[in-house]
Amino acid sequence: FIVLTKMKPPSKDAIAKALDILLGSIQEENKSTFTYSCTHPLGAIPFEQLATAVEALDLAKSHLVKAAEDLISRIQHHRNLAAPIHRLPQEIFGMILEKFAANRSVSGEHGLIWLLQVGRIWHDAIVSSPRLWTWWDSALPAKIARLVIERSKGLPILSFIWNTADYSDDSDGSEEHEGYEGILELAIQNSMRFKSMDLRVWSDGPFDIRPLLEGPTPALEALTVIVYRYVGEDGLGEVVLSEGAPLKFVELLNISLNFDSPRLSGLVTLSLSGTAVPNSLDTLLQGLSATQLLEQLTIRGNSGIGEPVAPGPQVTFRHLMELHIEEITKDYCAAFLSSIYAPACSRVYVSDTGWTEGNHPLDPHIWKPGNPQTAALLGLNQERETQVLRISVATRPGVVSIRVHEGEGNAPRFLEFGRPQVSEMVTLLGEFFSDIPFYPPIYLTLLNDILPNDPFDLTPWSARLESLELSSSNACLRTMEQLVRRMVAPIEGETLTSATRAEDWMCPNLQSITFYDMETELERNLDVAALLSLVRTRWSQTDGGPIPANKPAKFVIYCTNPDCESLRDVEIQVQEVVPTFAFRRSR
Repeated sequence: FIVLTKMKPPSKDAIAKALDILLGSIQEENKSTFTYSCTHPLGAIPFEQLATAVEALDLAKSHLVKAAEDLISRIQHHRNLAAPIHRLPQEIFGMILEKFAANRSVSGEHGLIWLLQVGRIWHDAIVSSPRLWTWWDSALPAKIARLVIERSKGLPILSFIWNTADYSDDSDGSEEHEGYEGILELAIQNSMRFKSMDLRVWSDGPFDIRPLLEGPTPALEALTVIVYRYVGEDGLGEVVLSEGAPLKFVELLNISLNFDSPRLSGLVTLSLSGTAVPNSLDTLLQGLSATQLLEQLTIRGNSGIGEPVAPGPQVTFRHLMELHIEEITKDYCAAFLSSIYAPACSRVYVSDTGWTEGNHPLDPHIWKPGNPQTAALLGLNQERETQVLRISVATRPGVVSIRVHEGEGNAPRFLEFGRPQVSEMVTLLGEFFSDIPFYPPIYLTLLNDILPNDPFDLTPWSARLESLELSSSNACLRTMEQLVRRMVAPIEGETLTSATRAEDWMCPNLQSITFYDMETELERNLDVAALLSLVRTRWSQTDGGPIPANKPAKFVIYCTNPDCESLRDVEIQVQEVVPTFAFRRSR
């Protein structure tokens, strides 16, 4: 195409000749005695003809502009007819629009109603493509919704969204209220055509969605029902689904389904929140046992569970890839974990912080050495192909968390448990991990909860512990006393030098050590004495003595006054053996 901005304008002589022709035509058409030419000087025009000259020039200009615009329009139309889109068969163009419309509303910005106005080819393709009219929602006026139903030509409605979350009760009896009622009534009449429904309402709202949910929905594959409620209010209770094809996707908040329904047998994704989580774990497990294709499972937040929950019969999820559990009160989570086996699961998020009544009685079962159910959740079962890079175990007051880091691009598996005495669970975890022959490096962080009488023992963690952080002075002291030990004693008759290896020490792979909180002078004196004993025994080379352990890449002790003269002298002594050692000021 010619780029007009690069064309030279016409010459002044050409413009003058064109105006003379136009003015001459005006004179002839009007049989006027007015005589004027662009070549005449203005002073040659009689005064009484000046007004006529201006009027004639305005008339010439307006008609010239109109003629140019008409010509431009015809040229552009001719050019558009040569565009590639006009060579597309209408059916192909309709298929392209289908891909576009799948993520758009009918009436919203860039929706179908908007696209109808683009041009004739767009209008014809949209009107003649029934598949484009298979998405609609409660934001549509009733007359547009009926138009959608009509133009979809009986095809399945791929998506129906009905959202009254922002509806105000003050609107009762208004045009807005009648509009929502009209859309709901139209949806009930056409429910047999729905493949996907997304309904969002308030529990005390004026609209009853039960007739829609319990009505005939034989084609339904995906169902989302979100029921908002205020604190203390109940949800919508149980809804009984009618017969139909198995559902593939179900997301429920504060509304429950009949879990014995055969329509749940083909689920691929299930998300239950609030009162959608059955109070009875047996009911949930019974329903899930029929879902052989389940890949994603979310269970979140039912504060109404009050009775003790016991583990049910084990349910195996062969295809489960993602498990998300959080904010469930009492012992529901522990009982559920004790009842499932998911060997292929690769994305795990479990947050069980609601338990506050002492250490959970199911912990010894969940963390029993060799338990394949727990190993599968952590990605430590031999059926997994992805390599686990490291495991991080951390405690904070009343909570133990576990992160399993796998290959690049994979979010870490995460499990956390609320336990009043974290040291008991730390012991269980150490015994569990020590029983797995191929488990990866361990990063252990224990903050604040190791008490003087807690039996904290490094032995179960010894083989693969690479990083250790402790914030309790008692735990730091006890740890330094354990790190001077060797796990393999020399055979009788052998010298220490010939009989030992660096791998024989407690935690032989320990590469990072961080201790916090040497606060009082007594603690400092005890820790300094233990520190010097550790350095001399574990890392110093002596004639006839054992082969020293591998020196850590990082060894830091945080304290309140690292610059005092006594600690600076100690730091220099330790650095002669372990160059990476340093005292630092507490954060």
